[in-house]
Amino acid sequence: MTDKTSKMASIAPTQDIEIELATRPALRLWQGREKTEKKHGILGLPGFCSRVRSLEQAIREDDPYADFHFAQIEEGIEHLSEDLDAELADIEEFIKENVPSAMRLPNVASKNPVVVPVRFASRLGFQLVYQLLKVDQIVLKILLASHIGLIETKTKFQTLARVEKRVRGVLHLVYKYRHTGVSRDDMAANNQRAQKAKELMGELEQGYLEGTTRSSNAPSLPQTRLNTLGADLTKSEKKTGSSNQVNVELESKLDSVLAKAEAETEA
Repeated sequence: MTDKTSKMASIAPTQDIEIELATRPALRLWQGREKTEKKHGILGLPGFCSRVRSLEQAIREDDPYADFHFAQIEEGIEHLSEDLDAELADIEEFIKENVPSAMRLPNVASKNPVVVPVRFASRLGFQLVYQLLKVDQIVLKILLASHIGLIETKTKFQTLARVEKRVRGVLHLVYKYRHTGVSRDDMAANNQRAQKAKELMGELEQGYLEGTTRSSNAPSLPQTRLNTLGADLTKSEKKTGSSNQVNVELESKLDSVLAKAEAETEA
């Protein structure tokens, strides 16, 4: 009987994932802006994901700096999520407290939302997509509060600018990583490539240099590095083997003493 599983194709979506954006600030964050002679470029979400792909490839090539910056971006997204949750909760509570109970507010939405396809396969990218949709909801609430006279125009624009700036700050974290082609072996040898990487991006914590400290969402390390980590772990286990045996024997003695004491008490 033939093995049909060997003929199966890789799993992939049958169509694009799509998101619906109702506000201009959210759309600006998604699109970014192309660089021109008169204006500098602004990084959008697809551009961010393109850079993240390069970062992920560097991780697969055992670049410890790529591992470090991946974790830093992920942490930045986590903090952003907390900030946006607070912003959304604040504006919703503000509206609730200031709108009279006799007033019924309609659901606010765009009459002509923009639907954009999500064509990247990046964990960090999708984490930012969720924050972008959160921004959309925040902006809608702010526009509603402005429309019914609860906040001044100046406050409206200040709030929108603050939220947009906060998201761009996370998008721009990808610029802190500089590709040098360095590997953990280079760092251990402290060769010219390692020295260049240190000059560009500074020193690294030992955990990142060894590959023991990294994001759980990061791509897998190359097999050679995994083999090295496995060998180090085996050596460590052998060194602690004798002490572990002593602990087992001590626990066994304590158990017998306790059992004897309990038997005497019952008697």
